[in-house]
Amino acid sequence: MNQLTQLFEINWHAIPIAAVSFVILAIGIFIFIQNRKSLVNFSFFMICLCVTLWLFSISFVYAARTSETAIRIYRTFTFLGVAYIAPSVYTFSVLWLNLYARQRLYVLGAFAGAAIFYLFGVFTPYGFDGAYEYYWGHYPMYGMTSRIFLAFFFSYFFLAFANFMRAYLKEPKGIRRTQIGLIAFAFLISFLGSVDYVSKLVRIAVYPVGYLCVFTWIMTVAYAIVRYKVMDIQTVIHKTIMWLFTPLVVGSPLIFFIYFRRDWLFHLHPIAFLSFVASTFVLYALYARYVQPRIDHLFQRRQWDLNLVLERFTDELVHLKDLDQVATHILNTVKNVFYVPNVSLLVRRGDTDNFTVMDPAHEKPTLQYDMQNSFFKWLSANDMVVIAEYVTIDPRLGEVAETAKAYFESLGAKISVPMVVNQKLVGVLNIGAKQNLQPFRSPEIAFLADLRRSAAIALSNSLHLIAMQENLRKWNIELEKKVEERTRQLKEMQAQLVQAEKMATMGTMAGGIAHEINNPLTAVLTNAQILKMDAKEEDLESITLIEEGAKRCQEIIQKIMKYARKPLGPETVGMVSLKNVVTNAVAFLEYQLKQDNIELILQTAGDLPAISGNGNELEQVVTNLVLNAKDAVKQTHRSGRISIETFEKKNVVGFHVVDNGYGIPKEHLNKIFDPFFTTKEIGKGTGLGLAVTYGIVEKHKGKIDVDSKIGEGTRFTVELPKG
Repeated sequence: MNQLTQLFEINWHAIPIAAVSFVILAIGIFIFIQNRKSLVNFSFFMICLCVTLWLFSISFVYAARTSETAIRIYRTFTFLGVAYIAPSVYTFSVLWLNLYARQRLYVLGAFAGAAIFYLFGVFTPYGFDGAYEYYWGHYPMYGMTSRIFLAFFFSYFFLAFANFMRAYLKEPKGIRRTQIGLIAFAFLISFLGSVDYVSKLVRIAVYPVGYLCVFTWIMTVAYAIVRYKVMDIQTVIHKTIMWLFTPLVVGSPLIFFIYFRRDWLFHLHPIAFLSFVASTFVLYALYARYVQPRIDHLFQRRQWDLNLVLERFTDELVHLKDLDQVATHILNTVKNVFYVPNVSLLVRRGDTDNFTVMDPAHEKPTLQYDMQNSFFKWLSANDMVVIAEYVTIDPRLGEVAETAKAYFESLGAKISVPMVVNQKLVGVLNIGAKQNLQPFRSPEIAFLADLRRSAAIALSNSLHLIAMQENLRKWNIELEKKVEERTRQLKEMQAQLVQAEKMATMGTMAGGIAHEINNPLTAVLTNAQILKMDAKEEDLESITLIEEGAKRCQEIIQKIMKYARKPLGPETVGMVSLKNVVTNAVAFLEYQLKQDNIELILQTAGDLPAISGNGNELEQVVTNLVLNAKDAVKQTHRSGRISIETFEKKNVVGFHVVDNGYGIPKEHLNKIFDPFFTTKEIGKGTGLGLAVTYGIVEKHKGKIDVDSKIGEGTRFTVELPKG
């Protein structure tokens, strides 16, 4: 410490310069951390770093006790910062205005020139001739190479200013032009700081106020960058004021006390000195704990108010389920907080890509959008608040800038707040201009960013609830239809079962009646034959007719009895002739088909190999298929034809039943063998005939196929294994 006091002394002109250097460094760091990947932000940070090195080290130059100490600090540290200020400023202009591709060589030349001049200043006697001593402290005397450096310095400053002026003149009216104009104006202010070089070239005591000009220039450029990145410069200003206020309130009294009582402090006992230092830290801690939060609240009271609004908004949102209620709550909150009359909310309906504007005051939405909009796709992918005035200058929007601009114009909005849940855009909140026409500040943008998270979840839950209710309604309707359909089917089945029972009863009655009729017919036939033996010639013809009629009736009764007969014990299985089966069935049905004007054609392929089975059941198969064909022919309301053709293959024998009837619809082909399935009216079919047929064929280890075309007819094929 004694060594420092021998080299430096307290210089009140140096203290504000050192304080400003810390503020500038803090601003540079703040700008850089907003977007670490941005070369523009990094180049601005380099400017602040060079300026900080210049100002902080020059404060030690002022406070140096000897000119040798002053010039050694200046040439080693101060000149390093000064040498690279102009190249950093020029690089910033090139990067900001996207001119690097065209001016890259100038940038490289700037940094190379700065390095050369710095090396000359450090290692040669031509850079600095010594140091003047003014009332504010020591000041360097620029030598030959340093004077040449000034031409280099101002040339690159002028080139940077020229870049901004050309861009300003080319840029159309808008926020971008305003930003460039601010930076160009800041350059003019920074040029005023050039008066500092007068006292370095000639011995004239011109007080160096360049640090104030540079500070104003840095703050203006920082404002432009922050505005470009959609932040609020007030945050920077408030923090800067607080950083300056803290050393002013706490540091200044301490510095005064140490300066005026330095002899007393240096002679204190070590324990007393440590107690003094500990008391100082305690006072600072009390300040940081109780005073600074109140100052922060004073500057950030708007943000505190918005935090309270956000808490109340979230608490009330939890109790809302209806979509209209949620939308109304969101819209009213935004209107009341920002005093914005024009607020709209677009909501994505269900799993569709369509968005509708929620307006509780009207039953029908006034506008409609969908996910084919490229701006909506961008919002879904990036999930960030977008401000209309930055759409055309924010490089993140890129190709969707024009679409976004048209979107904002269509709604008259200034801010668009996406609401994304699980990478799906469920809603977009659009906010117009404030009634007082003030811009949206950083705390307000942060408030909207926080509000959208809880609002997005609430919207998603409401939409899910609506979807569930709609699905439940559809399920109820579908269930009712299914119940009605099943009830109808049950009624039809019941009617078919009743009809089937009637048919079974009729079959039993037919068998009984046939037995009862057969006895009288036998007596008639016997007596007719007796009478025929003694009859006169004139009566013989009549008796012969009676005999033939009785025989005819007896033949019909025998067929009825054969069809209605059921085995009383185990079913009889033996070797059966398929030709006889088909012939017997045709003989039974031939007369009935003639009455319906249907031609029955039988084609048998000679003697067929016998098969193992039940003849009565196989006759029923033929009968069912023929009767089914008869009904299909009658649907056409014209005379028809049914043909039965037997065939023999390698290991099977079988027959075809072909008709030229109405045909079977394609969608019914896989159902015709299901029990109780029928396309006939109730009472005209039981739906059992083909099911029974299929069962008999399967029982005989055979197979049955069907081929049908509407309007042309149907072909049933039955194949049975040889015995």
